[in-house]
Amino acid sequence: MKSITFIPTFGNRPCPLVGRDSVISDFKEGLAHPEGHPNRAVMLTGQRGMGKTALLLEFADIGEKMGYIPVRVTATETMLDDILQTIQINGSKILKMRTTKMKSVSAGAFGFSFGLTFTDDIKENYGFRPKLSLLADELAKHGKGLLFLIDEVQSNTPEMREFATTYQHLIGDGKNIAVAMAGLPAALSAVLNDKVLTFLNRSMKVKLDPLPLNEVRAFFAESFRTKSKQIASDILEEIVKATKGYPYQLQLIGYYILKYSEGTAEIDDQIADLSIRSAKHDMIDNVLVTVLTPLSDNDIAFLKAMSKDKGFSKVSDIRNRLKRTDSYVQQYRRRLIDAGVIASQRRGDVEYAVPYLGEYLRGEL
Repeated sequence: MKSITFIPTFGNRPCPLVGRDSVISDFKEGLAHPEGHPNRAVMLTGQRGMGKTALLLEFADIGEKMGYIPVRVTATETMLDDILQTIQINGSKILKMRTTKMKSVSAGAFGFSFGLTFTDDIKENYGFRPKLSLLADELAKHGKGLLFLIDEVQSNTPEMREFATTYQHLIGDGKNIAVAMAGLPAALSAVLNDKVLTFLNRSMKVKLDPLPLNEVRAFFAESFRTKSKQIASDILEEIVKATKGYPYQLQLIGYYILKYSEGTAEIDDQIADLSIRSAKHDMIDNVLVTVLTPLSDNDIAFLKAMSKDKGFSKVSDIRNRLKRTDSYVQQYRRRLIDAGVIASQRRGDVEYAVPYLGEYLRGEL
């Protein structure tokens, strides 16, 4: 096992990733196959803190080792320019190394003034698609493909549509490209339902669910062993259950346990309890408040009606508590499922998809 670190911050990659081996393996398989393989287009969805960005960072390393230039961007209004500039910056490093070995320079190639710098004609008169095509062709001469990693995907923006349709055309042209996108459930659901982007439905879609607790248990046990920490089995079980399989909570609890046990070899009840309380406090500020802020008053009312139950809630009970019609309740049930805030595993039942949300709404945290 790699050296274990706990990094409880968003946008970073813990080492190692826990419980995502099958996703990583499928993605590697896609990159190893020719253009057009379904696993070369991956859509990661999950609530905040489920490890989407961490997986994109892992994919970037994997792609680089397999001969791809990683192109990491966030889905903003500047996304298309960011993609081109990132390719030019990261790709130029490869060209520089190759041309140095060949003792020649990559100057005057069609469309480029030097390296991956566009000529003035290309820069001023051509759009995103031909520019990206030129870059892909130039890098292919050096045995490199392009791996696009798009985080925080937004629903149906002009930039998202432009990228997706361009990607589809370049795949049809046989370019060596692959893509992994990550976003909240509602955003990716809207992207998949966009009539212009229907081809994305053929991509590998991965919903990041809570981690299996047996893998969380094994990870904690190994991490504490490598740090020369001793922990009783009942205390270990307590912190495993406190994560609820949530990757961010796992990182938080692990971080606080190592912090509070500094200078001692034993992780006792006091350290475990203090670590769990600190992790829950961070969850409130960094996840729960963030999840609830964009919701409407009616969404919140639905969630509070659920909080009367510990575990599953029956939709019929929610309807009675809200004193609303079935169509009204079904409308907000669907809204909250699409947003990834609640889930439905059985017909007629719903549950919170974000850990500790029920406890927070009941005032128990």
